[in-house]
Amino acid sequence: MTHLFTRTAISMVTTTALTLAIAITTNDLAHAAEFNFNWKGDTGYSAKGSFNYDTTTAPSVISETGLGATKNLQSLSISFFDPLSNLINSFTPILSGVSYYGYLRFNFDSTTQKIFGSFDVGKDDESPSDSWLNNNLALIDEGFSNQVLAKKFHLSKRDAVSTEQILDLSNNSVQVSKVPEGSIIIGLLAVCSLGFTARRNLDKAIQE
Repeated sequence: MTHLFTRTAISMVTTTALTLAIAITTNDLAHAAEFNFNWKGDTGYSAKGSFNYDTTTAPSVISETGLGATKNLQSLSISFFDPLSNLINSFTPILSGVSYYGYLRFNFDSTTQKIFGSFDVGKDDESPSDSWLNNNLALIDEGFSNQVLAKKFHLSKRDAVSTEQILDLSNNSVQVSKVPEGSIIIGLLAVCSLGFTARRNLDKAIQE
């Protein structure tokens, strides 16, 4: 009875994973473009994130600003790390095509696959633990020209009393890399393979 239950459970997991893989493949995965990006400051602080959009509706140049429904981006996330690679915080400024970050500035050229212009991604509600990465162009765009610094990019956070602190500065640009198409499916198929292997091993054990 135990073996029957185990075999049924494995079969259900395997079938579900395979069905999900097929569903994702046929449900616009071919039209989704996903990218990772990263930035590093002069003293070792860093930022890593990702974003995605639908290639069937997006123009060659994607620009997003402020709160509310986005024009093209479906999601945008970012994480910040100290010089020892310890996570400082993570945020999702854009989720399901809606921006929750009022200072958002994001520009991406899909032809060159480069981020350019004003950049401000993170969270800043003037609350403790808020963190964000922006550049001087974003400050000027927001009317904060009096805060323009010697370096183009700066990683900032708010302390326990909500005072802004600059953690790192750099002229390094934000680097972008495209996530290989089909990587999600490969992962799901790997799960299926494990399921089939487990089922085969269980059948063999029962026969023995």
